[in-house]
Amino acid sequence: AVVSTQSGHYGRGCRRLLVRASSTATDKVGVDLSCKHNDKTVVLSLRNEGKMNCMTEYMARTFKDIVRKLPESHPKARCLVVTGHGNSFAAGADLAWLEERSKTDPSKNIEIMKEYYGFFTPLLEASIPTIAAINGPAIGAGFCISMFCDLRITADDAKLGANFVKVGISPGMGGSFTLPQKLNNQVCNDITLTGRTFSGKEAEKMGVVLKSVNSRSMVLEESLKLAQQIVISTSPNAMKETVKLLRAPYLAIMEAQLQQEAQAQSRCFASNDFKISLASVKNKTLPVFD
Repeated sequence: AVVSTQSGHYGRGCRRLLVRASSTATDKVGVDLSCKHNDKTVVLSLRNEGKMNCMTEYMARTFKDIVRKLPESHPKARCLVVTGHGNSFAAGADLAWLEERSKTDPSKNIEIMKEYYGFFTPLLEASIPTIAAINGPAIGAGFCISMFCDLRITADDAKLGANFVKVGISPGMGGSFTLPQKLNNQVCNDITLTGRTFSGKEAEKMGVVLKSVNSRSMVLEESLKLAQQIVISTSPNAMKETVKLLRAPYLAIMEAQLQQEAQAQSRCFASNDFKISLASVKNKTLPVFD
């Protein structure tokens, strides 16, 4: 991997760390890291240009490495903001990668999916508050990553959704425990069982996000304002203990529930329903099941 450091996009004095697969990758896939508020706020930006930041295995591994190493690489960090490059947050897993799951042995898929979830669960283990700046589509696993965060801000016209059932699989990436625990029961069941997408404005009304702003260009700005409130007015030690307490219910069941998710999704991958659903998504048609 090639690592380069250069001036960032988020203000003077901000450093941007870009990790990419190779020197010829032209910055298209990776994770950008920048700092604000005198290095006390770290911003991670998911990047997969031209593909609405759909999540590749390389991006996922990079994300895990960066989040895990934050205490050492950025010891001053007091808040973490996760966003997406351009006008998208993360449009879920790469379809080609998902298609490969139908060709893989179910027992192997259990291992693969459990590992895949584990690339993003460090967000739940971070010792600082996390904010999802949902600046565009957050679909499927991408939406679930935002649900790992403590706070969420989005734009009125952003599209969000846990569309797993429309792709022919059951919820993954922790959606089966973060959604029921963080959302109203009927809201959770609505968006999970229908797989429908909804706007950022509706997400605010349903309590899925803290705030929805008028423009996608304002999402990161609003998220950084919220981060600054945390950074300048709270005790670092008290905050560390507080986030640990608030996340305790998720961490207590996380491993067991992720295992169940991986098993359920592996059974779905082996089904004909999955092939039909995936084909309908690719062809933009309604699925016809046997």
